[in-house]
Amino acid sequence: MQAEKPAFRIAGLFMALFTADVAAGAFFRAAFLSDVWQALVLAISCCFFVAGILLLEGRNRRGESTTLHREEETR
Repeated sequence: MQAEKPAFRIAGLFMALFTADVAAGAFFRAAFLSDVWQALVLAISCCFFVAGILLLEGRNRRGESTTLHREEETR
């Protein structure tokens, strides 16, 4: 199992929660998170996204990249 996938999934869940709160506040004036909680949810989402990117980069540096036969596509 790839280590970065759970980090991206958790980041996506927190971003979906943030987006749902912003949309509820914009369209229905029914935001369910306070400003502080919105900031925390967004910060947590960003942290998990950065962790996923760092895990992905670490895997690529160790030579476990997803390229076929060590060939990278260049254009």
